[in-house]
Amino acid sequence: MSKNQYIYPSITIEIMKRILLLTIFLAQTSLAFAQAPAETSTVYFTRANSLGALINFTYFDGEEAIGKFNGQGYFIYECEPGKHLFWARSENKSFVEADLEPGSTYLIDVLPRMGGLKASVELVPVDVSDYKMKRIQKLVSRRDAKTFSAEDLAEIQEDMEEVITRGMDRYEKKQEKEKDIKQLPPEMTITKDDLVFVKKKKK
Repeated sequence: MSKNQYIYPSITIEIMKRILLLTIFLAQTSLAFAQAPAETSTVYFTRANSLGALINFTYFDGEEAIGKFNGQGYFIYECEPGKHLFWARSENKSFVEADLEPGSTYLIDVLPRMGGLKASVELVPVDVSDYKMKRIQKLVSRRDAKTFSAEDLAEIQEDMEEVITRGMDRYEKKQEKEKDIKQLPPEMTITKDDLVFVKKKKK
């Protein structure tokens, strides 16, 4: 028996293993991506940076609480198309004015920043054409989205009643002073492929 007869089977097995792993990975990534139904819009809120991991950030759509968690993670929010005011609260408050198309999916990256007493928060609408996506792609491909029950959100809403009032006042003051507020326009959408992490081969 020639030497090549020993080599080829091992190579074939190795290729088959790689194909199987790639198939599993793509299946998991497909499950992680939430395609917006035709009549609604979908927004990913991703917190891929580990800075200030113990600090909870609370998320809102106008006067409605939509989520709260600490550390790295993400959640997927489905809502009516049209205009929304998304904001997050920590030591500070960060706002994004969004205009969403029906059937489209969007991405807001949540960046922890060093604050005075605890981590502050910055919401960044993501344009995938010029944004570093590696951390977000790893996060979405390796973890399940966080979910919140109606009871969870009702409790957050009650606890944050005064925070919501102050937050909306803060937003109105920023408008009065004509301060820049980050924008998420209708065309700044994402696709399933934008969330796929592809590991580069070492040269």
